[in-house]
Amino acid sequence: MKPNKILSLVTISAIVLITSCKKDDTPVPTPDLAPTVTSISPTSGPKNTVVTITGTNFGTNLATLKVYFNNVQATVQTATNTTITAVVPITATTGAVKVEKSPTAQVTGPAFTILGTGSVSTLALTGAASTLGLVTGVTRDAAGNLFVCDRDANRIVKITTGGVASVFAGSGSGGAIVNGTGTAAGFYAPYGITIDGAGNLFVGEYANQAIRKITPAAVVTTLAGNGTAGLLNGTGSNATFNQPVGLAVDATGNAFIADYLNNVIRKITPAGVVTTFAGSGAAALTDGTGTSAAFNGPFALSFDPGGNLIVADYLNHAVRKITPAGVVTTIAGNGTAGYVDATGSAARFFRPAGLAVDGAGNIFICDAQNNRIRKISSTGVVTTLAGNNNAGSVDGVGTAAQFQYPLGLCADFTNSALYIADFGNRSIRKLIID
Repeated sequence: MKPNKILSLVTISAIVLITSCKKDDTPVPTPDLAPTVTSISPTSGPKNTVVTITGTNFGTNLATLKVYFNNVQATVQTATNTTITAVVPITATTGAVKVEKSPTAQVTGPAFTILGTGSVSTLALTGAASTLGLVTGVTRDAAGNLFVCDRDANRIVKITTGGVASVFAGSGSGGAIVNGTGTAAGFYAPYGITIDGAGNLFVGEYANQAIRKITPAAVVTTLAGNGTAGLLNGTGSNATFNQPVGLAVDATGNAFIADYLNNVIRKITPAGVVTTFAGSGAAALTDGTGTSAAFNGPFALSFDPGGNLIVADYLNHAVRKITPAGVVTTIAGNGTAGYVDATGSAARFFRPAGLAVDGAGNIFICDAQNNRIRKISSTGVVTTLAGNNNAGSVDGVGTAAQFQYPLGLCADFTNSALYIADFGNRSIRKLIID
């Protein structure tokens, strides 16, 4: 055999030997590890609540990952290997939460309790401002944070969705009007509060006779008023109020104020120009247009879907409506204090206060002296959602729950919840309206 042929055979043999010794690169299948669930948060709530599920081995494939609430499949919003967020289905009932990674890898976790209509609970707060004083107003931003008027503490408290309470604005000292940022600003008995589409807060500061504005960065300025009580229209500090409380802001940035002791509804443009929108100043229950109408202690305001301004007429024990053209009518109640569930003028309230209106035109309202939360349908039918005439602090369902002079109210209609500033109990309560 020739040398070059011998070399070729040696080379071929070496290649075969090397190839035969080479490691198999075929991927080894990864075991489909079963998920585990260590906790869910919250453990109770209404339908449409977003629940965070914590555990292990969830995977991140939203195409195959499934979550069930008592065997009803939910919508999974986000997923990491250790955390899932899912929305409680509207057809779900109380029962266990189950996570299914695949047909052969699933686990059953803790139970989620569905809170139905009329369920009242008290928010458990942590943080530096977790002990509240006499709370009078509450509003909610797009992220779900609550902002509360802590009246006697002269501050605005922010409560996160996790229940952490901190001072958003206000030094707590009271006294004269002080503009500034956060705790460098000064309030004196902030009472009513609302929020606009850009996240700016507006506060009715009844002891300082002023309307304050707070940006999302907590910069506090004075929109109108100067600390002196009166009824003067004008721009900014040239205007005067007499215990302004409730507020509402329209889509173009105009603020409307319940000027309580002046018995009128005022309007403030974004430039700070103040005019009287409705009310003669006389303490009376009179329907009419603009200043020919009369109120008695207008307390809280909210817009309905048609752009009408709904007014809790506190000392008239009635709920009123003002059209964009200033036409005032009475929706429910007739000036007589009492407690009657009925339609229109046959219904009775006792100092109606904070309110909110849903997309269908239903009005939800704090009936303060009756210690109840009431509902007025779009056709004027008044019913009771929660509370009874007895003042107390009892979580429960419907008339088994108790409040102590509920004054402020805001809504999270997406999640079928109302948040209530429970004045006498110095707490924020949550009411399910689903």
